[in-house]
Amino acid sequence: MEGTLWKTVLTVALLLTGCAVGVAAVPHSSASYAAGIILDFGGYDIDYMGLEDPREDAVSALDGICADRGYEVVYPEGSSVPSSVDSLPASGSSGSWSLYVTYTGDTEWTRWTGDPSDVSVGDYAAVCWGLCGDGEYPTPGVDATGVCYYGYGQSMRIVSMSPSCTETIAAAGAGGAIVATDSYSNYPASVVEGKKNGSISEIGGYTNPSFETVAAQNPDLVVGMGDQSVHLSIIGKMRAQGVDCLAVYDASTVREIEVNTYMIGVACGYEMHSVQTIGQIQDALDELASLVSSGSEDSGVMVALSSAKSPWVAGGSTYVSDVISRAACSNVYSGLSGWVQVNSETVAEHNPKCIIVVSSDYECSESGYSRMLSSLSAEWRSTDAYVDGNIYLLTDGATDLASRPSTRIAQFEELMCRILQPSIFTDIEVPHWIGDDYTDYLTYTAELGFAS
Repeated sequence: MEGTLWKTVLTVALLLTGCAVGVAAVPHSSASYAAGIILDFGGYDIDYMGLEDPREDAVSALDGICADRGYEVVYPEGSSVPSSVDSLPASGSSGSWSLYVTYTGDTEWTRWTGDPSDVSVGDYAAVCWGLCGDGEYPTPGVDATGVCYYGYGQSMRIVSMSPSCTETIAAAGAGGAIVATDSYSNYPASVVEGKKNGSISEIGGYTNPSFETVAAQNPDLVVGMGDQSVHLSIIGKMRAQGVDCLAVYDASTVREIEVNTYMIGVACGYEMHSVQTIGQIQDALDELASLVSSGSEDSGVMVALSSAKSPWVAGGSTYVSDVISRAACSNVYSGLSGWVQVNSETVAEHNPKCIIVVSSDYECSESGYSRMLSSLSAEWRSTDAYVDGNIYLLTDGATDLASRPSTRIAQFEELMCRILQPSIFTDIEVPHWIGDDYTDYLTYTAELGFAS
């Protein structure tokens, strides 16, 4: 869910379904190289080099990037697949080097099993030498439209078409380059201030941005959602005008949020900063996971977008479901895929022990919370969550926190851990209604709002 202050649950559901510095400033130029080679060591330790000749084969390209970076590359006798690059993999590691390609029109990696010297780099959407374990693949080398996002240079004028993209651009270190956003982007505070002083324009709503307004910003990078057709239409038109664009993936897991963060950082020219941001998020999530593993209680949880009798809820394959699992609890609707509207009978049948309502329809107060409770149907009232007093309201700023798959994901995870595992997180008592004050209930991730 990308918008805020949206009162129509269907619209909200559409939104859901659907300190290192950056690299040296280089003007954007999508035509610098027709192709390039990616070298992925894992853990977002990735190198890229554009190639003068797109017909260059993958082995020659590997030798070239290693020579340029000063990496020693070792080939076993009679093989064109390296056994070691820059002394990796380390002794005892289960990873090995392989060549991966993304075919034109596709978005996923395919492991190349033939002779790598037969691969002309320019014949594919992306080509990567990756150090991976069994069943693993490199970080995606193309965006949601199958276009490689490497080699753009550092952005000076960025247009963002969604709140989660806006937050992630800022967290990647490129917030100062944002010149326009959708009307619902309201975080970080610098974006709000920019709209007030006129340095940041609005291009329309999340589901109806204006192409003419986007084009009028003279952007060098446009960022949108790969699951929104209107975003893809604008991206296609802007690319036709020679403007670099990025369509991020519909993030259904925390891992995919990290990937989007990396992609945005690379496309903006702030790869180092974005990798640092990802590391901070991972460290915080690891610490929370360690705490939860110390004695958690598994509870069935329902996350709903309203208190309606037949609400839209988070099913499986959503980042919210991933967050619930990381809090050592179970999503009662994990058997459904995505964000779905369910009938009231299933609410009673699934009998969640905890219900979290994510909605800005109610004010963040005891009276607002009471008004929400009084609106509940008989089916909701029959649940253990209602009987035991375990229904929570996330409104105002907390609605945005919970509904945007962005770099604030660690803060959302901590808030959920505190709600779902109160016997572990005893230092702060979390109220049943949380709004703009959500940071008051965070300690481990209090500084991970990436607000500057």
